[in-house]
Amino acid sequence: MIDSTDKKILKLLSLDAAMSATDIGNTVGLSVPAVNKRIARMRSGGIIKNFTVITDEKQVGKSVTAFILLVLQYGDAVDKLMEHIKSDTDILECYAVTGEYDYIIKICASGVEALEEKLLSLKRQKGVIKSHTMLSLMEHKFNAAVLPDEVN
Repeated sequence: MIDSTDKKILKLLSLDAAMSATDIGNTVGLSVPAVNKRIARMRSGGIIKNFTVITDEKQVGKSVTAFILLVLQYGDAVDKLMEHIKSDTDILECYAVTGEYDYIIKICASGVEALEEKLLSLKRQKGVIKSHTMLSLMEHKFNAAVLPDEVN
C-alpha cells in the first residue's frame, strides 16, 4: 500500500525519472536514505515497473504516428501476431480491445512510405482479416505514467 508521501514521490518521478533523491527528499521532507528506501520498496512491490527514456519522435526521425485497429481470426494467429508486434521496435503499444476490432496498435514511422510497409507487414500476418488506420495529426496530451489519485 502506498501513502501520500509515496504518491508525491511517484508524481515527482513521473515528471523527471532522473530527479535526485536529494531533490525528492527536499521536496517531500525526507532524508535521502528514506527516499531511496521508499523507491526501492515501490520497485520491489511492482508499483514502479521501470525507469525509461521518452524520446522526441521527430528528433529521432520518426515523425509519423498512427493507430491501427485490427480484426483477427482467432487460433494460433494471435501468438504469431504478438511475436511480430513484440519484435518491431516501431510498434510502441498494443492493446486487446472490445468492440468491432480486436487490437489497437500505436506505431511510429519515419514517413508515410515506411508506415505503409509496417501496415502491409501487419496485414500479411496470419489471421489478420481487417484493419483500419488513423494518422495522428497532433499529440495534445501524453503521460507515460499512470499515477494514483492526487494527494492533498
